Amino acid sequence: MKTLTMKLFSLTSIAFACAVLLFATGGCITDNGAFPTPSANFTPKRAYAIPYDKLWQTTLDALDKNRITVVSTDKASGIIQTDYIAGPGQLMLALNVAQSTRYKYNITLRNESDGSVKVNVICKIEDTMNDGRGGSQWRDVTPQNAARVNSLETWLYEQIEDRLKTP
Repeated sequence: MKTLTMKLFSLTSIAFACAVLLFATGGCITDNGAFPTPSANFTPKRAYAIPYDKLWQTTLDALDKNRITVVSTDKASGIIQTDYIAGPGQLMLALNVAQSTRYKYNITLRNESDGSVKVNVICKIEDTMNDGRGGSQWRDVTPQNAARVNSLETWLYEQIEDRLKTP
């Protein structure tokens, strides 16, 4: 009986702590962690004086290292497309609505006339709302999130450059 009472007390304490946390944060909970961010003051090169094949493989390695699924590649045209990555979401208790975000990358590699290879990373962010009876369609919110998009793109450039430093 004592063990059951202790378990109930423990569960009640946890539930109370969660309720306090909800009200203290305005009734919002985030999930899926946070968006990745680049190091402070990191500025991507975007063009690299290395062979195309090495930069292509390094880009794929950087995606793989960060567990970003690639859905299509076309080495001849220099295009890499990733699957969506779950971003942070919110549960808004007052409205009984959950918001989810996701993002993906489109990456192109191009040979430049000076012998370098240029990488172009483009990020797209989408969100959806779910009220428990079904969710809305995913909608592109990239234009409203220019700073976040720039941060996500810069973060991926940094990941690629970090992979270039490893032998």
